[in-house]
Amino acid sequence: MVSEIARLASTRRTMALMVRQDLKQAYRRYRLGFVWTLGEPFLLALLMWFVFTFVFAGGRGIGLQPFIVFLITGIYPFTWLSQTIRKSPRSFVRFGDVLSTSPLPVSVWPLRIVLMGMAEFITSLPIIAVFMVFGGAGLTWGALLFPVAIALQLVLCAGLAMLFAGLALRWPDIEVFSSILTRALFWGSPILWSQKDFPDWLQKLLYLNPFHGILDFYRAAVWPDVLTSWINYALSFGVILVILIAGLITLYGKGLGLRRAS
Repeated sequence: MVSEIARLASTRRTMALMVRQDLKQAYRRYRLGFVWTLGEPFLLALLMWFVFTFVFAGGRGIGLQPFIVFLITGIYPFTWLSQTIRKSPRSFVRFGDVLSTSPLPVSVWPLRIVLMGMAEFITSLPIIAVFMVFGGAGLTWGALLFPVAIALQLVLCAGLAMLFAGLALRWPDIEVFSSILTRALFWGSPILWSQKDFPDWLQKLLYLNPFHGILDFYRAAVWPDVLTSWINYALSFGVILVILIAGLITLYGKGLGLRRAS
């Protein structure tokens, strides 16, 4: 396993070329290309802002204000996470025709899905920045945590991608479960709501969701008060580490059916 991870680091240029090719392949049929990557989460955020601001109690009691900034800083990172979860179970099926002859580590195939989602997220950063600066909130010292949040989400997505890709070789039904997990994470993460709306004893348990701590780090750029006890983040980041280790074991451990794809 250690040697495979070392080999993975040496393939970074190859992976970068693969990701660029994947992005071209994904959007070459569309005239607007990357605009769809930026526009779909943006339109979803606008729709939710409209519904919860003008339909349900003026948006009071949910999230933080300005609510549109709260939504934007939650939906764009979640788009990267959800794409990773939904697409990773089919990563070996999608690239199965070259697995038998490729000298690349097996983790390259699910990780290229993660990196593609990361590239799309990075293209959305100007939109997020505009809303942070001009959306009535403004930036604070918490912006220093934004790159940390990206790095942590990269680790989380990498672990989830390897885990689901490996499990899908034995249990194809994991693809259905990934869709359920995506919906559960959307409603179970502070995308529409803030943990401060919950009792103190429950707030700690909410951080068992590894995406929760990451979202706090993103939003600290605007609301540094959203940050809570370091124990909560140790819990979230500990779960991220467990997921990463589980993903590596699933791909490189023996007897898990990975060799059927290669």
